[in-house]
Amino acid sequence: MIVVLGAGLAGLSTATYLRDVPHLVLEQEHEPGGLARSVGEGGFLFDFTGHLLHLRTPEVTALIDDLLGDDQIHLERSAWVRFGDRLVPYPFQVHSRDLPVDVRLECITGFAESLLPENRVPPGSYAEIPPDQRLPISFLNVPEPLGGYALSFAEWTERTFGRGFARHFFKPYNAKNFACDVATLSSDWVSWAIPKPDLEDVLRGALGASRKEFGYNPRFRYPASGGIRRLPDAMASRLDSIEVGRRAKSIDSTARRVRMDDGEEISYETLVTTNPLPELVAMIPDLPDEVRAAAGRLRWCAVRSFNFGLDAPLDHDRHWIYFPDPALPFYRVGFPSNLTPSMSPEGRGSVCAEVAVPPSALDASNVRNDDAEEQVLAALVRTGVIPDAGRVTTRKQLDLPYAYVLFDDARRAALPIVFRALFERGIIPIGRFGSWNYLSMETTIQQGIETARWLRDRTS
Repeated sequence: MIVVLGAGLAGLSTATYLRDVPHLVLEQEHEPGGLARSVGEGGFLFDFTGHLLHLRTPEVTALIDDLLGDDQIHLERSAWVRFGDRLVPYPFQVHSRDLPVDVRLECITGFAESLLPENRVPPGSYAEIPPDQRLPISFLNVPEPLGGYALSFAEWTERTFGRGFARHFFKPYNAKNFACDVATLSSDWVSWAIPKPDLEDVLRGALGASRKEFGYNPRFRYPASGGIRRLPDAMASRLDSIEVGRRAKSIDSTARRVRMDDGEEISYETLVTTNPLPELVAMIPDLPDEVRAAAGRLRWCAVRSFNFGLDAPLDHDRHWIYFPDPALPFYRVGFPSNLTPSMSPEGRGSVCAEVAVPPSALDASNVRNDDAEEQVLAALVRTGVIPDAGRVTTRKQLDLPYAYVLFDDARRAALPIVFRALFERGIIPIGRFGSWNYLSMETTIQQGIETARWLRDRTS
């Protein structure tokens, strides 16, 4: 029996592609979806922060089309960066025309300096893992930096974009996004997430003649109705192997049994788990001390999203805005009602402001933080996102105790130790917090597909 802990996108896609291989999905919440859920309040729908479908692979695209059919909207990105009192199109690094002249000059000259041979990022930064040391699930293999050294994120931004772009956007924005000092972060997560222009792109952006689409998300999809939970609900509706409201309390990895909160013990041959890696290791008392110590060094940040429903529609068609200014509490503001009209009552608009915090800053009981909410609302009014606090008719706070994995030297050293110990005991950690990675929704689903394919091959 294959047991899957967690009915988020990773767990659901695993179960979907396991097909007739015997399996059981156990979800601790009373509904599937994990972080890809939506909640209703005052006639509005709010997601657990922004979840958009950026699809590039034929397999996942075909799955989404099969699940959602015509109930999806195709959108062209309208993303912006608020710099001072102005909005700059995203990506910031190829739209410097809208910056003050002195800032624009600093950014352009800094980018040019970054192209000098002595400043370039060294090619081939990470070493291939020797074949005899690889685990058969590809995403569990973490490459080592060549020569034992990897660029910090702060150094990578300066070498890649120059000191101007790094100082005015990349460093302050990511310090807010990850709620930490970016000097402590490594750069081994940036290859797909941050678009890297060439000199012509930067100069065209400075002249207002940018002509390329940059980034992994110039186009995206979103369910036409039901919020993002429409996707996991569609996946779950095709499965008869899910039990919700079932929380795993501990795991005996020697006997291969999961002990549930209600005392039931469930045996497994293989355990696929989407639990956050530090919590998973804490659930397994028979793991070596070395593994516990490694997992104890992993870092992450939490996010509290402040959602507001307004008494009138928005007067723009933007999808989200980035806010690098350290004086503002939120790092990003999204506009759910601009994704699809079904996110709000007719003639109304909605706003979601995301604030990243250290995990210890969240109240474990998910209680409203009225002081923080008022600070966020005041900043939204001050920046013109919301015209007046009196226009807010609905408020909803949503906490994500695990929001973003922090990439650092400790992570890179810890994961091979933790993954190998788990794998040897028949445990496969997947998903953003199981594989402890920075994943899109598509990549999360791909992990489930890859895991299921490997398990099916073993049982055939």
